[in-house]
Amino acid sequence: MLPPGGEGEIKVTLRPKGNHTRISKRIVVHTNDPEQPEFALTMQGTLLIDMVAEPGSLSIPDLKVGKPGRGTFSLQRTEGSKAEIRSVAVEDQQQFSVKQIEAQAGAAATYEVRFRGRDSVGTSTTRVVVKTSGENTPELFVPVQASAALNLRYIDNVRFARKNGAILPRVVRISARHGDAPRIDKVEDADGLLEVEVLEAQGPMASIRLKVLADRVPVDDNARAHPLIVHTSDRDEPRLQLEYRILSESQSPRPAKVTRAAGAAGG
Repeated sequence: MLPPGGEGEIKVTLRPKGNHTRISKRIVVHTNDPEQPEFALTMQGTLLIDMVAEPGSLSIPDLKVGKPGRGTFSLQRTEGSKAEIRSVAVEDQQQFSVKQIEAQAGAAATYEVRFRGRDSVGTSTTRVVVKTSGENTPELFVPVQASAALNLRYIDNVRFARKNGAILPRVVRISARHGDAPRIDKVEDADGLLEVEVLEAQGPMASIRLKVLADRVPVDDNARAHPLIVHTSDRDEPRLQLEYRILSESQSPRPAKVTRAAGAAGG
């Protein structure tokens, strides 16, 4: 609490992330002064860095369960730096390893991170720790994330919206991360509210057009969940369990209002 005419001190700690050397941060201070309830402070400066990693973090996504993966990053000296790399090691040596490979153009060194794979769907994380001779950056970290996923991508919650009293149809897309699109063998609609059409597959994507049979929807449906089972030819996911909901007019998203820009020509 500052008395009238008094002064105080605000201590701010900055924990920089990433490889940006220029710093500009805006801090908003809230007060109980009715004439100036808040004011902004701007911090500007230069972060002294000897060496940076490009990219600053490493992602190895969408691996098959049990399959390995790899990714690369490079270390680059900043302008005027003479820092040397002393060591590069990965923290989780059970699932990951790192080795130096041929340097990319302009890099001090390039490294390959290998992930041994997961026996289940999920994400594994670790960090590569780089130690240097630099005074400003004696140590830097490269976060690594590797994930194993099942082959198919799809939404498991389908929502049917209404417009002008009509229930709009939906197309459900099921795509393969690896290989061609799965074959859709059968679609089960236990509540019998849908007209189902399996469309021709395109590349890695299979599609199903769903149309609600409005005369079969109970009056008191109230957007309740209805089960929808899709049988596919995929080895890991032969049976997809989805659900659908039929929204009321008030629950359906409103279309964005389009305004003509000033000066636009009329049609």
